[in-house]
Amino acid sequence: MATLTGTDTVRISTDAGEHFVDAFYTALNGSRNQIKSFYVPSTTLAGGRGLPHISFNGELLNDAGAFQERFEKQMPWTHFEPQSVNVHVLNPSLTPLDGKASKRDAERNMSLTVQVSGYVRLIERKEGPMRGFSDGFVLVPNKEEVGGRGTGKQDVGRKWLIQSQNFRFVV
Repeated sequence: MATLTGTDTVRISTDAGEHFVDAFYTALNGSRNQIKSFYVPSTTLAGGRGLPHISFNGELLNDAGAFQERFEKQMPWTHFEPQSVNVHVLNPSLTPLDGKASKRDAERNMSLTVQVSGYVRLIERKEGPMRGFSDGFVLVPNKEEVGGRGTGKQDVGRKWLIQSQNFRFVV
């Protein structure tokens, strides 16, 4: 069974966090019809807690489609400018791997925590007010895309999905 070194986990988490942040905030800025594709499918866990867990300025949503619809129909024009990204491995082994697991399998068997802060311009493209924001995510591997299962193509689609998000405008 392949094991990952500390250097491996730093590389994997950094690459994943940077790619995720670039893609997610690009979607928020101009491809709002893709927002729900960044989240895990809606499920209800034992005990009644729903996933994904989306907290947007204190309002809890458990449906990425509803969040996307709200963003498309109720949010004014926005331009997000992430300024800092901090990524760490939250859980290095989500599921037990068998003795034949490859290094690639180990790389896609972890959860990540991503903290982002920056600025968002609201309402007007050039002269709208700039507000600070803070966003925290828990990312998990996309089970449909691990090893290309479900698509017939390897590395196509989102590699990491949002399981939990906590967004806040900074006052």
